[in-house]
Amino acid sequence: MPKFMQGETSSMVIDRKNAITKSIRLKSELIDKIECSEDIPSSLEMKKNSISQTSVHKWNDSKLGVIAYSRNSAHADHNIKVLRTLIESINNANKKLLKTLKPEKKYGGESATRLSQNEVNNLKEENEELRVALAEVYRAYMQLLDEHREDRQIDTAYRKLILAQAKILGRNRVWGVK
Repeated sequence: MPKFMQGETSSMVIDRKNAITKSIRLKSELIDKIECSEDIPSSLEMKKNSISQTSVHKWNDSKLGVIAYSRNSAHADHNIKVLRTLIESINNANKKLLKTLKPEKKYGGESATRLSQNEVNNLKEENEELRVALAEVYRAYMQLLDEHREDRQIDTAYRKLILAQAKILGRNRVWGVK
């Protein structure tokens, strides 16, 4: 005999269904609280400078109590009301974000970063300083490597010279030369 009768649903499936509905409602509330880009939870992935439905459905954060679910689960008949609320929240948050963002200049179809010219100049200076420092470190490394090779060659030459002297003088005068 089967565990469930025809038309019955297990409690695990019902619990999962309720958890998804609760998560959609909670995501909607969290997204409604977003006023600027700093308010966006770090666990929510952004698409360019906006919040997409796909990333909201995939959003999973145990600290906030939201779970990931499939698009089909979100569009199920019992989730229609909360899904509308979620979509409205996403649209409102995107409008708020659009107002707070600085206008971006377009270069070849790509959007530029929202850095001021002063910040860009500071980054260029820092990049140049790092490049110069890297070149100095590389030069120092190569110099040490050459000196190490040269020292090894000199040590080998001295060792050969001492061994030759030891053979000439005999074992009585030089002890322990290897």
